[in-house]
Amino acid sequence: MTNQAEKLLSIYREGYLDNYFLGSVYLAKENKIYKQIGFNDDTICFMRSLAKPFQASIICDYDFIKEFKLTQKELAIFMASHSGSPLHIEVLKNLLKKFKLKINNLEIEKDYPLDMKGFRGVKTKLHNNCSAKHIMMVAISNYLGYPIKNYMDINHPIQKLIYKKQVELTNYKSSIITKDGCGTPLWGLDIKSIINGYFNFLNNEKYSPLYKSALKHPYIFGGNNRLDSEIIQLSKGKLFSKVGAGGFVIVYNFKLNEILLVKMIQNNNEYRRLITLDILNKINWLDYKSENWVYNQKKEKVAKYYYEFQL
Repeated sequence: MTNQAEKLLSIYREGYLDNYFLGSVYLAKENKIYKQIGFNDDTICFMRSLAKPFQASIICDYDFIKEFKLTQKELAIFMASHSGSPLHIEVLKNLLKKFKLKINNLEIEKDYPLDMKGFRGVKTKLHNNCSAKHIMMVAISNYLGYPIKNYMDINHPIQKLIYKKQVELTNYKSSIITKDGCGTPLWGLDIKSIINGYFNFLNNEKYSPLYKSALKHPYIFGGNNRLDSEIIQLSKGKLFSKVGAGGFVIVYNFKLNEILLVKMIQNNNEYRRLITLDILNKINWLDYKSENWVYNQKKEKVAKYYYEFQL
């Protein structure tokens, strides 16, 4: 196998190549990768929103959940790249009230919701798809007696706790640091360590309040047109999934104790969805078959797409 991204899907119009999408795919059993195409498993990546379950898992080391009587919806949204629907905003406002926080305590930019269907309002901090993660960081900082200002700084105690948790889960110490789109620190990890971290997270009963909440409330965990929500719903809670910017999606099969990780080069949600659902169908994790056509705004067939890979 060459250490380069593979062509995962090609689009043809009138028989001519119009576009194609590159990426890597990994299948792992009990944290050991047994099939892969694309980049080697020691390739360094930044997890983006795949890091949210790891970041949220620090609350499980304390009596935080019990003390604040956090509901499953509230736990699910902590890990979410939510779509900013009215239901999401309602949960977020209740969390601010429960933690006695103000919106201005969140050091993130105002944004529009990911799901703009029917939206007629103005952009706010709560509509930012990372707002729940930030509420969690401020709330746990306050709970532990840490300052809540500059909580995104790499030297803030809460970020040190998150890094320590990441090392604990992944068994990988990273000195490669960047910032996510919302400003929080991210440490570079290789592919095999990301997979290892998710196996450890999803096979530890201590973290079950978090991942079980996502299985119970997939819409809160993502929202309309969010692939992770769709996968959980289609599987009826038999699969856990999380998406991340940069073309990431990870899927865990509880029955088989296996993980699928897809990392696309292009950050295209529509084709990430098609590729991932096709793979899940081929490996018999989901019974899902799509018609391989691209449609225009008039819902007319305009292009044929083909999957260009075999696992």
